[in-house]
Amino acid sequence: MAPEEPIRDQSGPGEATLMFVDPAPRVQDPEAGRRSRKKQRTRDDLIAAGDYLFATQGFDATTTTDIADRADVSQRTLFRHFPTKESLLYGDLDDARLQLRESLAARPADESILDSVREAMLSLAEDFDVNRDRRLLQARLAATSPAVSAYSRAVVQLSWEREIIAAVAERLDVDPLDDPRPEIVAGAAMSAVRIAMRQWTVSGGTSDFMTLNAVALESIATLSELA
Repeated sequence: MAPEEPIRDQSGPGEATLMFVDPAPRVQDPEAGRRSRKKQRTRDDLIAAGDYLFATQGFDATTTTDIADRADVSQRTLFRHFPTKESLLYGDLDDARLQLRESLAARPADESILDSVREAMLSLAEDFDVNRDRRLLQARLAATSPAVSAYSRAVVQLSWEREIIAAVAERLDVDPLDDPRPEIVAGAAMSAVRIAMRQWTVSGGTSDFMTLNAVALESIATLSELA
């Protein structure tokens, strides 16, 4: 995979620093050997252990010791894969974020930017059918745990937003610090997804997330009618 393209982050008046869209992506090597496969199995076991404990005894009541014990590994091993409980809870979403990046890059150049963002985001909605129980657990914990909610917004959603900002800025050939449109589009898209997620969670996962997401994303294009 090519090196990440940096975007500038404004630290304060007159200050600009380099910030990478994805500082530490998890890339699956198709030629991974036995050691890599073992590490992936350990990672999967830790995620499964965390899911079970979070669902049965609650996020705040679950300790990293509990998770390590259930996965039959040491805490040191757990922390090599996941530095926090929150990162473990959302540990499978790196792949979805990389899929979003690829989907944005694959959209036709002559397609409108709003259409490209909407279609790229909708391509991820299929993940909710495959991983319904896990996504519902994440959503419920984000709604009830301040720590999970903060991580979801400050880490997970922000990383997805930055993917959209980078893609829109490239399409427009603009600097996202000088032109507000990439960030506005990204913010609107993520707000739409949060609304759809909230509606889906309230329904207990019985509503069609694809439809909820499509309706929310399509409403972005109608905002100009409010002017």
